[in-house]
Amino acid sequence: MSDDNDTRISPTLHPGIAGEIGDYDDDTRPLLGQTETAVSEAFKALQSIHNAKEGAKLNPTLNDFEQLVAVDDHATKVMSKVYSTWSRTVDTLNNNITAMEKDLYAPVESKASRAMATEIRQHFANLEMGPRMNALRKAIEAGDEMTATAVLGAPCYLSGLDPELHAEYLHDWHNAQRPLEAKKIRAMRAAAEMLNERYALLTKAVEKAVGVHEEYHEDRQGRRVLTRTWTAGEIRNRVKASNERFAVPV
Repeated sequence: MSDDNDTRISPTLHPGIAGEIGDYDDDTRPLLGQTETAVSEAFKALQSIHNAKEGAKLNPTLNDFEQLVAVDDHATKVMSKVYSTWSRTVDTLNNNITAMEKDLYAPVESKASRAMATEIRQHFANLEMGPRMNALRKAIEAGDEMTATAVLGAPCYLSGLDPELHAEYLHDWHNAQRPLEAKKIRAMRAAAEMLNERYALLTKAVEKAVGVHEEYHEDRQGRRVLTRTWTAGEIRNRVKASNERFAVPV
């Protein structure tokens, strides 16, 4: 079985899923290396759990209950590092996003003279809301630094904008002026979201790989019927309760 094509594991947890991010390319790959490592380590750990389960079945000294507990012990051991790396990767991505956004979306200073900037803002303030937004959008798209910074480098009310619109257009201006940085932020945010979303899939994949012990009986028609399932935790609790009966009184 190919290391990167294991049908026992969902494709959503296979190495290479970082490539699903829309902005994943040569520019952003260096920022997503830790993400790729986290996914790769998780994939290998899941393979190890599946392999351990297959190996436990070959051990003639272990009954079904003992096999399940042994596999669960192994899963706990290998996944401890994986979960730590996964969480640390998300934290690193979020910290990098915060730092890069602080730099990218810093306030701007007007590039026009004070008199010219005042006239520009008055012009925008006198426009209706629709034309005002369209005019600012066109200035941003055209890279009109004098107009855009005159409006965005001053309090929003001077140009007739509310704070939310002012912040939105300021982001758009920065993104248009520094598209590479904007793309890196989008890629890191997408990576963090992907890891957060697939964490639940990862924990479920671990539970599935470890499995449970199933007990069956035959009904009156001779059909095999599932009577109960045992998790590794339940088995440990029962063993503990049994061992307590052997405690020697002090």
